[in-house]
Amino acid sequence: MDKKAQRLQNLPRKAARFCLGIGRFAARELGCDFPARRCLVACSGGADSTALLLIAHLLCQTRGGTVAAAHLDHALRPESPADAAFVAQCCAALNVPLHAERQDIAAQAQAAGVGLEEAGRAARYAFLERIRQQTGAEVILVAHQLNDLAEDQLMRLMRGTGWPALGGMEGFDPDRNLLRPLLLSPRAALEEFLKMSQQPWRDDGSNLDRAMTRNRVRQDVLPELLRHNPCYLNSAARLWRQARLDGAYWDEALGQALAQVEVAGAKRLIPAEVLNDCPAPLRLRLYKAVLEATGPGQSLCDGLFRLDELWQAHSTGKSVRFPGDKEARIAKSGVRVQVIDRKKECG
Repeated sequence: MDKKAQRLQNLPRKAARFCLGIGRFAARELGCDFPARRCLVACSGGADSTALLLIAHLLCQTRGGTVAAAHLDHALRPESPADAAFVAQCCAALNVPLHAERQDIAAQAQAAGVGLEEAGRAARYAFLERIRQQTGAEVILVAHQLNDLAEDQLMRLMRGTGWPALGGMEGFDPDRNLLRPLLLSPRAALEEFLKMSQQPWRDDGSNLDRAMTRNRVRQDVLPELLRHNPCYLNSAARLWRQARLDGAYWDEALGQALAQVEVAGAKRLIPAEVLNDCPAPLRLRLYKAVLEATGPGQSLCDGLFRLDELWQAHSTGKSVRFPGDKEARIAKSGVRVQVIDRKKECG
């Protein structure tokens, strides 16, 4: 990288404006002014994370924040040591501390009985949180961008995800100290920024592996949608924004309704008067939240709709079973939720 480009004021005007826009998005829309904080940047060496590393470095210089980087080598590709060396070189050029580690993700996947993608994701986030705690960083920056968001929305649609979760991944997750400041920036804009900054990056060949669903969505589904609608990425951004607004509204309403649920040990009662005051969208969310609070097991959409049908029909005594041996039974007093002991049930 050109040494002069290591300060925001030395960048081409368009590149500097792009950086400042990332900072404004994080502060205004995500509620996290990261350039003033101690940041840990997850950097793989690809275009997205390399751009994020450079942007965080430039913005933190102007606001008094600090930047460290973390790189996890999954030991899955012959070129992964070269990726690690590239990240180390970038960090050295920027005078950014680097915390790098190599893990055998294939062995972890086999031991856990899960796929490589799932094992890699779990290992990566565990590694990032461990390094965050070691370094005292306040927030972890990850480089998901607008193309990733559009792919995530499509994959959620394929899995049958409901609204507003269909809007895609969170921009800021305070519970995990995780921030995605590039989330509404297209991949093409990030690559253009790197070229203007004379900053190279590494291409990950595993992104071409069609054995992974996300790669097929990336290579086939999203490009086809963009052919039909060249502004599709803008539509994905609007969907994400709408989902955030709707999600905030329903979260507030749900919190008020949950406060009225009666809890007696492992049993819960959603009072009839609460259900009668709730519109259908809130009732469905309330059933789901109460069932999830009862124990493990995903509450499937068809079961929730069936439960609401029974409630509206005043079908006292009838019940719906959910995964995790959970039962929701209609009563005059409301909907009773509990976990059924199969041994006792079978006599």
